Amino acid sequence: MNKGKWKISFKSLISIRWQSHLPRLIIHEKYEKFVNWFLRILTVFGIISSLITFPIWYITLLFAIVLFLIEQFFEKSIFQYTSIYVQPMPDFKYDPEEWKGMAFSFPQDPDQKLLNIVGCAFATEEYAHKFFKLLKAWNYGEDEDKDNNIYLSFIVESEKEYSVYLYPNPERKTVDQFFEKAEDSQKYEKYGKEHQKLIMHKVFCKIFPYRGNSQLKIFIEKQSFDQPFWLKPFIMKENGQIEMVFNENAILKYHYKFKNRYELNKSEYEYQHGKNVMKK
Repeated sequence: MNKGKWKISFKSLISIRWQSHLPRLIIHEKYEKFVNWFLRILTVFGIISSLITFPIWYITLLFAIVLFLIEQFFEKSIFQYTSIYVQPMPDFKYDPEEWKGMAFSFPQDPDQKLLNIVGCAFATEEYAHKFFKLLKAWNYGEDEDKDNNIYLSFIVESEKEYSVYLYPNPERKTVDQFFEKAEDSQKYEKYGKEHQKLIMHKVFCKIFPYRGNSQLKIFIEKQSFDQPFWLKPFIMKENGQIEMVFNENAILKYHYKFKNRYELNKSEYEYQHGKNVMKK
């Protein structure tokens, strides 16, 4: 269902959950009045039906049992209320043509004090600044990202292509703080209802060539998962020459993801994106 620019899934409004081997209706509070009126109508229908005599006694019994089960199913509905946390959003229009590729830089001589550098390569320095400013906002403006506030993923799609994902961590500390505050402020008004926590954020994804001489292969070979690296923007000129944007302070990163597409599990965003977006 589409509402404006929002894509609303009915699964987020109405679903069935099995508890103790019994089905429970999980429904958004916006439909609470509908459920209450349905139960009232069902009660009236039950009273009227009690006046009806079926020719065979077990049909009467079966009808009464079915009516009772329907009533119990709706009577034990679990209502949900929703809070939405909006992660920092871009203040610029995303232009996939500006994102030209990925750039990697490695120290010439092995030195623990010198770190590898990785970053997006853009067509213009102005766009690079706007994009990197957003990444900094995901990291609360800090130059060190120990909590993995900025998700960076490299997903191998095939022998010839890999995709890059950049998005804010859905478990950033302010996300939990927001939902805790929302629950506390509504604990009496929403008593007995479940809290449906929704997070809205921007995800950037683009596919690049993954040939034998791909710099990503060198990065994966040189960059161990227990060592930090620098995240910094680059510029790719029309002739293919790549330059680092030196007037942007790099972000010290400690985490990244590198997987083949088939290695992803259903709980990972990249899996869901590949299934629901890429395949459409």
